[in-house]
Amino acid sequence: MHVTDRPAVRPRLSLNPWLVDGAIAFGLAALSLIALAGGADDVGGREPLSVALLLLETLPLIARRRFPVAVLVVSAGATFVHAMLAPAGSSVNESFGSFVALYSVAERRDRRTSVLALIAVATLFATVNITKGSLPASLQGLFQTTLVVGLAWALGDLARTRGLFAMAMADRARRAEAEREERAQAAIVAERERIARELHDIVAHHVSVVVIQAGAALRALDRRPDEARTALEAIDRTSREALVDMRRMIGVLGDGHAGTEDGFTPMPSLDRLGELVEEVRAAGLQVELSVQGERRPLADGVELSAYRIVQEALTNSLKHARGARARIDLRYAPRVLEIEVIDEGGHGPRDVGDLDHEGHGLIGMQQRAAVFGGRLEAGPTPTGFRVLASLPIEPDPRGVA
Repeated sequence: MHVTDRPAVRPRLSLNPWLVDGAIAFGLAALSLIALAGGADDVGGREPLSVALLLLETLPLIARRRFPVAVLVVSAGATFVHAMLAPAGSSVNESFGSFVALYSVAERRDRRTSVLALIAVATLFATVNITKGSLPASLQGLFQTTLVVGLAWALGDLARTRGLFAMAMADRARRAEAEREERAQAAIVAERERIARELHDIVAHHVSVVVIQAGAALRALDRRPDEARTALEAIDRTSREALVDMRRMIGVLGDGHAGTEDGFTPMPSLDRLGELVEEVRAAGLQVELSVQGERRPLADGVELSAYRIVQEALTNSLKHARGARARIDLRYAPRVLEIEVIDEGGHGPRDVGDLDHEGHGLIGMQQRAAVFGGRLEAGPTPTGFRVLASLPIEPDPRGVA
């Protein structure tokens, strides 16, 4: 089944990370400067050093994704210096730059690195609270600051864990898809090898007939010319059929192993559909067989592939619709043999016993139809499953003496 490649469609517009981080950095810087301009005394004075420290706490966040540890060092260091320069006893409420930087380290670095960063930031802020504050207000500030620091780290670590999980699921999906593709390709190769072996047996049969008829023609050449002519005509027909089957066999893979299915049983054909139907009925699947059009002998390869398609379709019905009813319709047209197998209903276990042959389900049926330039459609119906195959055929007069 061929799937046309199409360009991937992005479900939504993805914002540029630099724009997002720039908005965060400049937004926090603007809030600090606005508070400073409004006369707030909890962010230091308005002298140039204080302004520079406030900008160092926030503006480096632009590079927080690429250099998270360095950004945290700069931001937390500026926050610590700024707080230590504040007058003793004053409240110290710095910008959120250090918390965002700590979140970034927890999100983008391994847990060992982020825990060390957590301890360092918590130690710095605890030092500020204990040194610059007065009891018991300093204890309350220490608790609040530690809680916010821990929350920032926890959110970043959660984001990292979710990112790793998403990456693992995406990698698992890619590997599963690759394995499915490998199994499908292996199934195609195996089925082609099986088809090639069967066609090899058909050609070998034709060659055997040619040898026998050639011997008969030689013996009757002088005394019974009519019989010799009949034998030569049979050789001509059989040789042409062998050539057609040989061309088909060249188109598929095969290892050249000869032999029929068990070494003695002749190759299956549509004449043996009755036996197959009885076998499937005994396994629990009610089957009806209908033949439309004039039943006539076909090329051995077509007969074999048609039989195998019916067999595989019934096997699938047994697997997935045990106890169901199935119908086989064979329609003989002048140039096409149509095979339709429909099942409906069913329940019970999925085991199929000895009827599970070496084929590979729909892949095998598609390959068998493709060998002869045919087509196969398969899919669910409202009440069951339907398989429809169309095999091109040509008149194949028999009459081998």
